[in-house]
Amino acid sequence: MAGTRGWRTVRDGWWRAAVLAPAAVLTGLVSIGALHAAHAVVLGLALLPIIYLFWQNRRDHAVVPIKSEVSGQAVPSLLSNYAQSVIDVIPDALVLLDSGRRVIEANSAARELFGLRLTGRDFTQVLRHPSAIEAMDRVLASSNVSREEITLLSPGERHFVLTALPMTSGEGSEDPAAPAMAIALHEVTALKRSEQLRADFVANASHELRTPLASLIGFIETLQGPAKDDPVAQERFLEIMSLESARMARLINDLLSLSRIELDEHVVPSDSIDIVGIVENVVEVLSLVAADRGMSIAVEIETALPRVLGDADQLTQVFQNLIDNAIKYGRTGTIVRITGKSVARLPETGGPGVAIKVINEGEGIAREHLPRLTDRFYRVDPARSRQKGGTGLGLAIVKHIVNRHRGRLVFESELGVGTTVTVYLRAKVDGGEGK
Repeated sequence: MAGTRGWRTVRDGWWRAAVLAPAAVLTGLVSIGALHAAHAVVLGLALLPIIYLFWQNRRDHAVVPIKSEVSGQAVPSLLSNYAQSVIDVIPDALVLLDSGRRVIEANSAARELFGLRLTGRDFTQVLRHPSAIEAMDRVLASSNVSREEITLLSPGERHFVLTALPMTSGEGSEDPAAPAMAIALHEVTALKRSEQLRADFVANASHELRTPLASLIGFIETLQGPAKDDPVAQERFLEIMSLESARMARLINDLLSLSRIELDEHVVPSDSIDIVGIVENVVEVLSLVAADRGMSIAVEIETALPRVLGDADQLTQVFQNLIDNAIKYGRTGTIVRITGKSVARLPETGGPGVAIKVINEGEGIAREHLPRLTDRFYRVDPARSRQKGGTGLGLAIVKHIVNRHRGRLVFESELGVGTTVTVYLRAKVDGGEGK
Protein backbone atom coordinates (compact mmCIF):
# COMPACT_ATOMS: atom_id res chain seq x y z
CA MET A 1 0.00 0.00 0.00
CA ALA A 2 2.82 2.36 0.86
CA GLY A 3 4.37 1.75 -2.57
CA THR A 4 1.03 2.33 -4.34
CA ARG A 5 0.36 5.45 -2.31
CA GLY A 6 3.87 6.72 -3.06
CA TRP A 7 3.43 6.15 -6.80
CA ARG A 8 -0.01 7.84 -6.70
CA THR A 9 1.59 10.88 -5.03
CA VAL A 10 4.34 11.04 -7.63
CA ARG A 11 1.85 10.44 -10.47
CA ASP A 12 -0.50 13.15 -9.21
CA GLY A 13 2.44 15.51 -8.69
CA TRP A 14 3.58 15.04 -12.27
CA TRP A 15 0.01 15.45 -13.56
CA ARG A 16 -0.27 18.79 -11.75
CA ALA A 17 3.14 19.76 -13.09
CA ALA A 18 2.16 18.80 -16.64
CA VAL A 19 -0.87 21.09 -16.46
CA LEU A 20 0.58 23.91 -14.39
CA ALA A 21 3.96 24.20 -16.11
CA PRO A 22 2.69 25.22 -19.57
CA ALA A 23 -0.09 27.34 -18.03
CA ALA A 24 2.33 29.23 -15.80
CA VAL A 25 4.84 29.73 -18.59
CA LEU A 26 2.19 31.01 -21.02
CA THR A 27 0.72 33.29 -18.35
CA GLY A 28 4.16 34.68 -17.61
CA LEU A 29 4.89 35.33 -21.28
CA VAL A 30 1.60 37.18 -21.63
CA SER A 31 2.28 39.23 -18.49
CA ILE A 32 5.68 40.42 -19.75
CA GLY A 33 4.32 41.20 -23.19
CA ALA A 34 6.29 38.49 -25.01
CA LEU A 35 3.14 36.68 -26.18
CA HIS A 36 -0.31 37.91 -27.17
CA ALA A 37 -3.16 36.62 -25.00
CA ALA A 38 -5.02 35.17 -28.00
CA HIS A 39 -1.88 33.33 -29.12
CA ALA A 40 -1.43 31.98 -25.58
CA VAL A 41 -4.99 30.58 -25.60
CA VAL A 42 -4.43 28.88 -28.97
CA LEU A 43 -1.09 27.44 -27.82
CA GLY A 44 -2.69 26.24 -24.58
CA LEU A 45 -5.47 24.47 -26.47
CA ALA A 46 -2.91 22.88 -28.75
CA LEU A 47 -1.05 21.57 -25.68
CA LEU A 48 -4.12 19.86 -24.16
CA PRO A 49 -3.92 16.65 -26.23
CA ILE A 50 -0.18 16.51 -25.59
CA ILE A 51 -0.75 16.88 -21.85
CA TYR A 52 -3.44 14.17 -21.93
CA LEU A 53 -1.17 11.73 -23.77
CA PHE A 54 1.61 12.61 -21.37
CA TRP A 55 -0.67 11.90 -18.38
CA GLN A 56 -1.80 8.58 -19.89
CA ASN A 57 1.81 7.60 -20.35
CA ARG A 58 2.66 8.59 -16.76
CA ARG A 59 -0.36 6.67 -15.47
CA ASP A 60 0.63 3.47 -17.21
CA HIS A 61 4.38 3.65 -16.66
CA ALA A 62 6.60 4.46 -13.76
CA VAL A 63 8.60 7.66 -13.89
CA VAL A 64 11.95 6.96 -15.56
CA PRO A 65 14.56 9.18 -13.92
CA ILE A 66 17.35 10.80 -15.86
CA LYS A 67 20.76 11.49 -14.44
CA SER A 68 22.07 14.96 -13.77
CA GLU A 69 24.64 16.00 -16.35
CA VAL A 70 26.76 17.32 -13.48
CA SER A 71 26.29 15.25 -10.33
CA GLY A 72 25.03 11.97 -11.78
CA GLN A 73 22.07 12.03 -9.33
CA ALA A 74 18.63 10.98 -10.52
CA VAL A 75 16.57 13.94 -11.73
CA PRO A 76 13.00 13.20 -12.91
CA SER A 77 12.25 14.08 -16.55
CA LEU A 78 9.23 16.38 -16.52
CA LEU A 79 8.30 16.93 -20.15
CA SER A 80 7.46 14.49 -22.91
CA ASN A 81 9.20 14.89 -26.26
CA TYR A 82 6.08 16.61 -27.60
CA ALA A 83 5.93 19.21 -24.85
CA GLN A 84 9.68 19.73 -25.02
CA SER A 85 9.36 20.46 -28.74
CA VAL A 86 6.66 23.03 -28.00
CA ILE A 87 8.66 24.97 -25.41
CA ASP A 88 11.77 24.76 -27.59
CA VAL A 89 10.12 26.98 -30.22
CA ILE A 90 9.49 29.73 -27.65
CA PRO A 91 12.19 32.38 -28.26
CA ASP A 92 12.57 33.32 -24.58
CA ALA A 93 14.81 31.29 -22.29
CA LEU A 94 12.64 29.05 -20.01
CA VAL A 95 13.93 27.02 -17.07
CA LEU A 96 11.98 24.87 -14.57
CA LEU A 97 13.49 24.59 -11.09
CA ASP A 98 12.71 22.40 -8.08
CA SER A 99 12.45 23.69 -4.51
CA GLY A 100 16.24 23.45 -4.18
CA ARG A 101 16.66 25.69 -7.24
CA ARG A 102 18.04 22.79 -9.26
CA VAL A 103 17.30 22.78 -12.99
CA ILE A 104 14.71 20.16 -13.94
CA GLU A 105 14.08 21.16 -17.55
CA ALA A 106 15.20 23.94 -19.94
CA ASN A 107 14.25 24.90 -23.46
CA SER A 108 16.68 25.35 -26.35
CA ALA A 109 16.90 29.16 -25.85
CA ALA A 110 18.00 28.61 -22.23
CA ARG A 111 20.57 26.01 -23.26
CA GLU A 112 21.90 28.39 -25.90
CA LEU A 113 22.16 31.18 -23.32
CA PHE A 114 23.60 29.23 -20.39
CA GLY A 115 25.15 26.17 -22.02
CA LEU A 116 24.02 22.61 -22.66
CA ARG A 117 24.96 21.20 -19.25
CA LEU A 118 22.02 22.61 -17.30
CA THR A 119 19.98 19.69 -15.98
CA GLY A 120 20.56 19.02 -12.29
CA ARG A 121 22.65 22.15 -11.69
CA ASP A 122 21.93 24.76 -9.03
CA PHE A 123 20.60 27.63 -11.14
CA THR A 124 22.07 30.24 -8.80
CA GLN A 125 25.49 28.92 -9.84
CA VAL A 126 24.54 29.33 -13.51
CA LEU A 127 22.91 32.75 -13.27
CA ARG A 128 25.13 34.59 -10.80
CA HIS A 129 23.13 37.79 -10.55
CA PRO A 130 22.01 39.20 -7.16
CA SER A 131 18.65 40.47 -8.45
CA ALA A 132 17.89 37.12 -10.10
CA ILE A 133 18.72 35.19 -6.94
CA GLU A 134 16.56 37.56 -4.86
CA ALA A 135 13.65 37.04 -7.27
CA MET A 136 13.93 33.25 -6.91
CA ASP A 137 14.09 33.52 -3.12
CA ARG A 138 10.94 35.69 -3.07
CA VAL A 139 9.02 33.14 -5.13
CA LEU A 140 10.04 30.26 -2.86
CA ALA A 141 9.14 32.29 0.21
CA SER A 142 5.84 33.82 -0.89
CA SER A 143 4.65 31.93 -4.01
CA ASN A 144 4.15 35.30 -5.74
CA VAL A 145 5.34 36.21 -9.22
CA SER A 146 8.58 38.19 -9.10
CA ARG A 147 10.03 40.27 -11.91
CA GLU A 148 13.45 41.92 -12.26
CA GLU A 149 15.46 43.65 -14.98
CA ILE A 150 18.96 42.21 -15.16
CA THR A 151 22.04 42.82 -17.29
CA LEU A 152 24.46 40.05 -18.26
CA LEU A 153 27.93 41.27 -19.22
CA SER A 154 29.44 38.17 -20.83
CA PRO A 155 30.18 37.62 -23.66
CA GLY A 156 28.58 41.03 -24.50
CA GLU A 157 26.25 43.34 -22.61
CA ARG A 158 22.70 41.93 -22.84
CA HIS A 159 19.55 43.10 -21.05
CA PHE A 160 16.72 40.81 -19.87
CA VAL A 161 13.43 40.98 -18.00
CA LEU A 162 13.50 37.99 -15.66
CA THR A 163 10.15 36.64 -14.48
CA ALA A 164 10.05 34.00 -11.73
CA LEU A 165 6.71 32.12 -11.55
CA PRO A 166 5.57 29.79 -8.73
CA MET A 167 4.62 26.35 -10.06
CA THR A 168 3.14 24.39 -7.13
CA SER A 169 0.79 24.99 -4.23
CA GLY A 170 1.35 23.88 -0.68
CA GLU A 171 -0.40 20.55 -1.23
CA GLY A 172 2.24 19.49 -3.72
CA SER A 173 5.19 20.48 -1.58
CA GLU A 174 5.68 16.91 -0.33
CA ASP A 175 7.35 16.05 -3.64
CA PRO A 176 10.75 17.84 -3.60
CA ALA A 177 11.42 16.82 -7.21
CA ALA A 178 8.32 18.58 -8.54
CA PRO A 179 8.93 21.94 -10.20
CA ALA A 180 8.70 24.77 -7.70
CA MET A 181 9.14 27.66 -10.14
CA ALA A 182 9.65 28.61 -13.77
CA ILE A 183 12.17 31.23 -14.84
CA ALA A 184 11.51 33.15 -18.06
CA LEU A 185 14.13 35.52 -19.47
CA HIS A 186 12.83 37.93 -22.13
CA GLU A 187 15.67 39.76 -23.89
CA VAL A 188 15.20 43.52 -24.28
CA THR A 189 18.70 44.39 -25.49
CA ALA A 190 17.47 45.72 -28.84
CA LEU A 191 14.78 47.78 -27.11
CA LYS A 192 17.30 49.27 -24.66
CA ARG A 193 19.68 50.14 -27.47
CA SER A 194 16.85 51.63 -29.51
CA GLU A 195 15.80 53.81 -26.56
CA GLN A 196 19.38 54.97 -26.07
CA LEU A 197 19.82 55.71 -29.77
CA ARG A 198 16.55 57.65 -29.81
CA ALA A 199 17.59 59.71 -26.80
CA ASP A 200 21.03 60.36 -28.33
CA PHE A 201 19.43 61.31 -31.63
CA VAL A 202 17.09 63.87 -30.04
CA ALA A 203 19.94 65.34 -27.97
CA ASN A 204 22.34 65.51 -30.92
CA ALA A 205 19.76 66.88 -33.38
CA SER A 206 18.77 69.57 -30.86
CA HIS A 207 22.42 70.48 -30.34
CA GLU A 208 23.21 70.56 -34.06
CA LEU A 209 20.26 72.86 -34.77
CA ARG A 210 20.73 75.00 -31.67
CA THR A 211 24.29 76.06 -32.56
CA PRO A 212 23.62 77.66 -35.97
CA LEU A 213 20.28 79.01 -34.74
CA ALA A 214 21.99 80.76 -31.82
CA SER A 215 24.55 82.23 -34.23
CA LEU A 216 21.82 83.54 -36.51
CA ILE A 217 19.94 85.13 -33.60
CA GLY A 218 23.13 86.74 -32.31
CA PHE A 219 24.08 88.21 -35.69
CA ILE A 220 20.56 89.50 -36.31
CA GLU A 221 20.57 91.27 -32.93
CA THR A 222 24.00 92.75 -33.75
CA LEU A 223 22.83 93.99 -37.17
CA GLN A 224 19.78 95.56 -35.55
CA GLY A 225 21.92 97.24 -32.89
CA PRO A 226 25.67 98.04 -32.81
CA ALA A 227 26.30 97.18 -36.51
CA LYS A 228 23.21 98.96 -37.74
CA ASP A 229 25.22 101.58 -39.64
CA ASP A 230 28.42 99.56 -40.25
CA PRO A 231 28.49 98.29 -43.88
CA VAL A 232 31.72 96.31 -43.37
CA ALA A 233 30.34 94.45 -40.34
CA GLN A 234 27.04 93.89 -42.13
CA GLU A 235 28.74 92.26 -45.09
CA ARG A 236 30.85 89.98 -42.85
CA PHE A 237 27.91 89.00 -40.63
CA LEU A 238 25.61 88.34 -43.58
CA GLU A 239 28.21 86.01 -45.10
CA ILE A 240 28.44 84.04 -41.85
CA MET A 241 24.64 83.98 -41.54
CA SER A 242 24.40 82.61 -45.07
CA LEU A 243 26.81 79.78 -44.18
CA GLU A 244 24.96 78.96 -40.94
CA SER A 245 21.53 78.94 -42.62
CA ALA A 246 22.91 76.71 -45.39
CA ARG A 247 24.23 74.34 -42.70
CA MET A 248 20.80 74.22 -41.06
CA ALA A 249 19.17 73.53 -44.43
CA ARG A 250 21.59 70.64 -45.09
CA LEU A 251 20.93 69.20 -41.65
CA ILE A 252 17.15 69.36 -42.09
CA ASN A 253 17.41 67.85 -45.58
CA ASP A 254 19.56 65.00 -44.27
CA LEU A 255 17.13 64.36 -41.40
CA LEU A 256 14.19 64.21 -43.82
CA SER A 257 16.16 61.99 -46.20
CA LEU A 258 17.09 59.61 -43.37
CA SER A 259 13.45 59.42 -42.23
CA ARG A 260 12.27 58.56 -45.75
CA ILE A 261 14.95 55.88 -46.15
CA GLU A 262 14.11 54.28 -42.78
CA LEU A 263 10.42 54.28 -43.68
CA ASP A 264 11.07 52.11 -46.75
CA GLU A 265 14.00 50.12 -45.38
CA HIS A 266 11.95 46.90 -45.17
CA VAL A 267 11.04 47.11 -48.90
CA VAL A 268 13.84 45.53 -50.93
CA PRO A 269 14.45 47.28 -54.31
CA SER A 270 14.21 45.00 -57.33
CA ASP A 271 14.93 47.28 -60.30
CA SER A 272 17.79 46.35 -62.62
CA ILE A 273 20.37 49.16 -62.31
CA ASP A 274 23.49 49.98 -64.34
CA ILE A 275 25.82 50.68 -61.42
CA VAL A 276 28.69 51.65 -63.73
CA GLY A 277 26.57 54.45 -65.24
CA ILE A 278 25.62 55.71 -61.76
CA VAL A 279 29.24 55.83 -60.57
CA GLU A 280 30.40 57.58 -63.76
CA ASN A 281 27.64 60.22 -63.45
CA VAL A 282 28.58 60.95 -59.84
CA VAL A 283 32.29 61.17 -60.75
CA GLU A 284 31.49 63.63 -63.55
CA VAL A 285 29.63 65.92 -61.12
CA LEU A 286 32.27 65.74 -58.37
CA SER A 287 35.31 66.04 -60.63
CA LEU A 288 35.03 69.85 -60.43
CA VAL A 289 34.96 69.68 -56.63
CA ALA A 290 38.09 67.49 -56.69
CA ALA A 291 39.82 69.84 -59.14
CA ASP A 292 39.20 72.80 -56.82
CA ARG A 293 41.23 70.95 -54.16
CA GLY A 294 43.99 70.00 -56.60
CA MET A 295 42.78 66.37 -56.65
CA SER A 296 41.57 64.01 -59.36
CA ILE A 297 39.27 60.96 -59.55
CA ALA A 298 40.28 57.74 -61.34
CA VAL A 299 37.70 55.08 -62.20
CA GLU A 300 38.92 51.48 -62.60
CA ILE A 301 35.89 49.23 -63.14
CA GLU A 302 36.20 45.86 -64.85
CA THR A 303 34.42 45.40 -68.16
CA ALA A 304 31.05 43.65 -68.34
CA LEU A 305 30.23 44.36 -64.69
CA PRO A 306 26.77 42.87 -64.04
CA ARG A 307 23.76 45.07 -63.32
CA VAL A 308 22.59 45.25 -59.72
CA LEU A 309 19.22 45.13 -57.98
CA GLY A 310 18.50 48.53 -56.52
CA ASP A 311 17.04 52.01 -56.45
CA ALA A 312 18.92 54.34 -58.83
CA ASP A 313 18.31 57.54 -56.84
CA GLN A 314 19.38 56.02 -53.54
CA LEU A 315 22.50 54.40 -55.01
CA THR A 316 23.40 57.75 -56.54
CA GLN A 317 23.11 59.26 -53.04
CA VAL A 318 25.38 56.52 -51.63
CA PHE A 319 28.24 57.21 -54.05
CA GLN A 320 27.78 60.98 -53.88
CA ASN A 321 28.28 60.83 -50.11
CA LEU A 322 31.22 58.40 -50.23
CA ILE A 323 33.13 60.10 -53.05
CA ASP A 324 32.47 63.55 -51.58
CA ASN A 325 33.86 62.35 -48.23
CA ALA A 326 36.90 60.87 -49.99
CA ILE A 327 37.58 64.28 -51.55
CA LYS A 328 36.97 66.26 -48.34
CA TYR A 329 39.28 64.13 -46.21
CA GLY A 330 41.92 63.33 -48.85
CA ARG A 331 45.23 65.15 -49.15
CA THR A 332 45.62 67.87 -51.76
CA GLY A 333 47.32 66.61 -54.92
CA THR A 334 46.26 62.95 -54.42
CA ILE A 335 43.94 60.72 -56.45
CA VAL A 336 40.60 59.31 -55.33
CA ARG A 337 40.31 55.86 -56.90
CA ILE A 338 37.00 54.10 -57.65
CA THR A 339 37.27 50.39 -58.42
CA GLY A 340 34.58 47.86 -59.28
CA LYS A 341 34.60 44.11 -59.78
CA SER A 342 32.28 41.10 -59.81
CA VAL A 343 31.95 38.96 -56.68
CA ALA A 344 31.02 35.29 -57.04
CA ARG A 345 29.61 35.03 -53.52
CA LEU A 346 28.61 38.01 -51.40
CA PRO A 347 29.72 37.83 -47.74
CA GLU A 348 26.13 37.94 -46.41
CA THR A 349 23.81 36.32 -48.97
CA GLY A 350 26.19 33.89 -50.65
CA GLY A 351 24.85 34.94 -54.06
CA PRO A 352 26.60 36.81 -56.89
CA GLY A 353 27.21 40.53 -56.60
CA VAL A 354 29.50 43.46 -57.22
CA ALA A 355 32.00 45.26 -54.99
CA ILE A 356 32.58 49.00 -55.51
CA LYS A 357 35.51 50.52 -53.60
CA VAL A 358 36.09 54.24 -52.90
CA ILE A 359 39.74 54.80 -51.92
CA ASN A 360 41.42 58.01 -50.84
CA GLU A 361 44.85 59.05 -49.56
CA GLY A 362 44.47 61.01 -46.36
CA GLU A 363 45.12 61.04 -42.65
CA GLY A 364 43.17 57.82 -42.14
CA ILE A 365 40.90 56.83 -39.25
CA ALA A 366 41.96 55.14 -36.00
CA ARG A 367 40.70 51.57 -35.62
CA GLU A 368 38.52 52.34 -32.57
CA HIS A 369 36.42 54.79 -34.59
CA LEU A 370 35.57 52.43 -37.48
CA PRO A 371 32.61 50.58 -35.85
CA ARG A 372 30.86 53.89 -35.07
CA LEU A 373 31.33 55.73 -38.35
CA THR A 374 27.72 55.09 -39.41
CA ASP A 375 26.20 56.25 -36.10
CA ARG A 376 24.11 59.39 -36.42
CA PHE A 377 26.05 62.58 -35.66
CA TYR A 378 29.22 60.60 -34.87
CA ARG A 379 32.32 62.48 -35.96
CA VAL A 380 35.96 61.46 -35.64
CA ASP A 381 36.94 65.15 -35.61
CA PRO A 382 33.81 67.26 -34.88
CA ALA A 383 35.44 70.66 -35.52
CA ARG A 384 36.95 69.59 -38.83
CA SER A 385 33.71 67.94 -39.95
CA ARG A 386 31.65 71.09 -39.28
CA GLN A 387 34.30 73.22 -40.97
CA LYS A 388 33.93 71.11 -44.12
CA GLY A 389 30.11 71.38 -44.01
CA GLY A 390 29.36 67.90 -42.70
CA THR A 391 26.10 67.21 -40.84
CA GLY A 392 27.19 63.93 -39.21
CA LEU A 393 24.40 62.06 -41.01
CA GLY A 394 25.98 61.21 -44.38
CA LEU A 395 27.33 57.77 -43.47
CA ALA A 396 24.18 56.93 -41.47
CA ILE A 397 22.20 57.57 -44.69
CA VAL A 398 24.65 55.38 -46.64
CA LYS A 399 24.30 52.55 -44.10
CA HIS A 400 20.49 52.54 -44.21
CA ILE A 401 20.41 52.61 -48.02
CA VAL A 402 22.86 49.70 -48.22
CA ASN A 403 20.80 47.81 -45.62
CA ARG A 404 17.66 48.38 -47.68
CA HIS A 405 19.47 46.89 -50.70
CA ARG A 406 20.50 43.90 -48.53
CA GLY A 407 24.10 44.77 -49.26
CA ARG A 408 27.10 45.29 -47.04
CA LEU A 409 29.27 48.29 -46.12
CA VAL A 410 32.90 47.74 -45.05
CA PHE A 411 35.39 50.35 -43.79
CA GLU A 412 39.16 49.86 -43.82
CA SER A 413 41.65 52.55 -42.84
CA GLU A 414 45.29 53.05 -41.94
CA LEU A 415 46.55 56.15 -40.17
CA GLY A 416 48.70 58.30 -42.45
CA VAL A 417 47.78 56.22 -45.52
CA GLY A 418 44.08 56.62 -46.23
CA THR A 419 40.65 55.00 -46.13
CA THR A 420 38.84 52.43 -48.27
CA VAL A 421 35.06 52.03 -48.23
CA THR A 422 33.63 48.97 -49.98
CA VAL A 423 29.96 48.68 -50.99
CA TYR A 424 28.72 45.16 -51.78
CA LEU A 425 25.49 44.95 -53.81
CA ARG A 426 23.42 42.04 -55.12
CA ALA A 427 23.83 41.35 -58.83
CA LYS A 428 20.90 40.92 -61.22
CA VAL A 429 21.15 37.42 -62.68
CA ASP A 430 19.30 36.01 -65.66
CA GLY A 431 15.99 34.47 -64.64
CA GLY A 432 15.90 35.96 -61.13
CA GLU A 433 17.63 37.86 -58.38
CA GLY A 434 20.97 37.37 -56.77
CA LYS A 435 20.38 35.08 -53.81
